[in-house]
Amino acid sequence: MQKQNEDLKRPRIGIDLLGCDTLPEQLLKSLINLPLEGSHPPKFTLFATEDVFSKVNVPEDFNCQVVTEVITMDEDPLSAVRRKKDSSILVGMKQLKKYEIDAFISAGNTGALLASATLSLPLLPGIDRPALVTLMPTKLEPVAVLDVGANVNVKAENLLQFAKMGIAYQKTRGIQHPTVGLLNIGEEKQKGTAELRKAYEILETLNQDAPFDAPIFIGNIEGRNVFHGNIDVLITDGFTGNVFLKTAEGIASFILDQLEKVKLVETIPQLKSMINPLRHRLHYAEYPGAILCGVEGIVIKCHGESTPEAFANSIRGASHLVRNFFLEKIKAELFQN
Repeated sequence: MQKQNEDLKRPRIGIDLLGCDTLPEQLLKSLINLPLEGSHPPKFTLFATEDVFSKVNVPEDFNCQVVTEVITMDEDPLSAVRRKKDSSILVGMKQLKKYEIDAFISAGNTGALLASATLSLPLLPGIDRPALVTLMPTKLEPVAVLDVGANVNVKAENLLQFAKMGIAYQKTRGIQHPTVGLLNIGEEKQKGTAELRKAYEILETLNQDAPFDAPIFIGNIEGRNVFHGNIDVLITDGFTGNVFLKTAEGIASFILDQLEKVKLVETIPQLKSMINPLRHRLHYAEYPGAILCGVEGIVIKCHGESTPEAFANSIRGASHLVRNFFLEKIKAELFQN
């Protein structure tokens, strides 16, 4: 009985070993050796082919779910989802729907992951389209950016829904009064496309019940100003958000690489000690992937180039979401709105 009670406290994390740039057997070995914190570490269900599991001696505590199909990065998402019912993504999503796992992590085909989640899992109240949300570092607290890849084309009403999900997400992180900004080419209200101008007007409705001196929606924000940390939630469409995210990652990596090449860094220990923490702060592997907000389930999309370190942080992030009743809190916030 005691063992059963302890198992109930352990988050059940499903991990897709396929579709990532890292070899699945290498990823599997790193997960087996992952140091687990706390008295109730997560329980793992791993999704891979028989060939992958045959190359590694997997401990009994790991549940190995053998699949026979793989959805590759270059496949059409909808076609692959319809054809490959025994792929790691489809089988993992099915287990999430049946509550056999509490969260599902994958670095596979983004479109296939989104399509399978949308087809398998109910949408949360008031949400028409799910969105990928990720945290990005700023001078102050991390900003939640959504959408970063789920929806290429969106309507103004969708952006309002993204804002509500972003607010709810940041509240689950302990931010009591999150503020929202709309990514645009200028701060003026009339800037941007017709849809963005309409979105501005709709987003202003968030301020109806907010104090005059503490608005929720603070208006448009240019990309260069996001990192000042003046907002908690950044709203945009999935195309622009994905470009913004990857551009920021690329610039941060370029600057840090250039700094490390300077001989001055080697001669001044204090400078080197400053750069190493900065690299950890800006590297995408330090953040727990992108969370698919808006569906009845915890789904985390990792970067296609995710290292074992990135997966480890995604596992910690997923466990935190499960332990802190992320879904229940998101739904409660959405119902209030």
